[in-house]
Amino acid sequence: MKPKSVKKHYPSNPPEPTPDNRGLLPEGLPLTLRETKSFWVGLLSRAEKRDEDEGTGDKYLRNARRWLCRNDLFFLMFWGLGRKDMLHPWLFRRCREVQAFPNGYLDLWSREHYKSTIITFGQSIQDILASHGDNPAPRFNGREVTIGIFSHTRGISKAFLKQIKDELEENVRLKDLFPDILWSRPPRKGWSLDSGIIVKRKSNPKEATVEAWGLVDGQPTGRHFWTLLYDDVVTVESVNTPEQIKKTTAAWELSDNLGTEGGNKRYAGTRYHLFDTYTDIIKRGAAITRVHLCTKDGTENFVKENCTLKHPNTLAEKRKTQGPYTFGAQMLQDPTADTSMGFDEEWLRYWTPETYSGLNIAIIVDPSSGKEKNKSKNDYTAIWVLGFGGDRKVRQLRHIRDRLNLTARTKALIDLHREWSEHGNIFCVGYEQYGMQADIEHIETQMKAENYEFEITELGGSMTKVNRILRLVPWFEQGRVLLLERDIYNRHADGNAVNTTKLFIEEEYTAFPVCNHDDSLDGLARIFDIDIEWPARKTVGHSQHDSMDHRTSW
Repeated sequence: MKPKSVKKHYPSNPPEPTPDNRGLLPEGLPLTLRETKSFWVGLLSRAEKRDEDEGTGDKYLRNARRWLCRNDLFFLMFWGLGRKDMLHPWLFRRCREVQAFPNGYLDLWSREHYKSTIITFGQSIQDILASHGDNPAPRFNGREVTIGIFSHTRGISKAFLKQIKDELEENVRLKDLFPDILWSRPPRKGWSLDSGIIVKRKSNPKEATVEAWGLVDGQPTGRHFWTLLYDDVVTVESVNTPEQIKKTTAAWELSDNLGTEGGNKRYAGTRYHLFDTYTDIIKRGAAITRVHLCTKDGTENFVKENCTLKHPNTLAEKRKTQGPYTFGAQMLQDPTADTSMGFDEEWLRYWTPETYSGLNIAIIVDPSSGKEKNKSKNDYTAIWVLGFGGDRKVRQLRHIRDRLNLTARTKALIDLHREWSEHGNIFCVGYEQYGMQADIEHIETQMKAENYEFEITELGGSMTKVNRILRLVPWFEQGRVLLLERDIYNRHADGNAVNTTKLFIEEEYTAFPVCNHDDSLDGLARIFDIDIEWPARKTVGHSQHDSMDHRTSW
């Protein structure tokens, strides 16, 4: 399989700042690193010369440096915070981009690519320096910002706060340059990881200047921050089960009430799961994605010209150590695991029924409540009505994927059998083993009550679910599975009409093997557990009977 590019998983990145679209960047601030260096030298040299000419000590030089720290994020990082490691064109562009358009974005960057350093650390400090003290930057309209940092747990957010706190305590250069904002010796009250940190300010809101909170283990009450800054909302601990993912998403929803009308939201993170909270943020349009990867094309092509920041050998070693899934999620923001274990969208084939003649029909049921089912994960009943043709292809005739209780499940099965027995020969009704053991008594009672009975075959086996589903790979790859482009079904659970084909592709087919729900894939894979009755071939010159083993690829 050819390498997948992560670009297809996200919209195109918004444009970087340009002379015609500078965002919040001050006029005159250059957009290239080379021009910026010259700009710094010129501005600071002129200030020094003026101090010499007027005998003002370092007054104008200090003012120039204050202006640069407040208005040039890259200068603040490189000079003010002493981050000489950031002298790199790619990091310069990220600083310009974040400063120009800091709010309303979900920044998904590769690990070790300075995401939190620039956004949570650098941008937050610049906002504090620019909005407080004497002659604050006009872009804040006189408001002294308050920042609430939210991570999955409070321990994570406190680590971000500690980095800011330590810097504002120990950075002599900034303390000397901003005595109107930073304390020479921070007070005991209002300067801790638990209560947050408060710089010198003219206003007196109940919120500290910066506070750290956890989404799932310590949200505050009665706080309303000007900037809600979400960093590492998703962690490996937050995606172990669907319940943990839902809990994180619900906590993020709740935190929305901790902002202020007209305030800002910023998101920075790394992917861990295809259906993590970031997926909900993206789907709801709560933020615009801004994705920056370790390679320019989002693939594992580790040649020098394709690597954005890290050396090719470094990336190759990380890929070797981390494996396909971890590297894909953490470095390529593509949590779809090893491409060799999944399904390719290019394999999808569709059909539009004009007639059902020549098809032998099977109904396969994978219920949601078997004795050995993980109810928290596999909470859908999947029912497939499939047509097997003489061309050795299987066609989707009907697909139900719904949360059905036993009564609804039984009704759906009997109704489907009635409907499709009018279109052709139903040679098998297969029912997953453990679900059948739990459901069969009720089903048989209902069939007798309706005087409509048919045989049900128990489908089981000792193969793991992943391996069972993987048997479908060669069939899809060879175009032997034909789906309906639209299979509209009114969900029993909520009455909403859904296209089950679209849901199957988006939530299971393309996501496997890291999908939240794999019930439909598992149900479809049960075709290998039935004795398929292929219709006789009608091709002239060939036998009508084929001894091919249907359990292998054809």
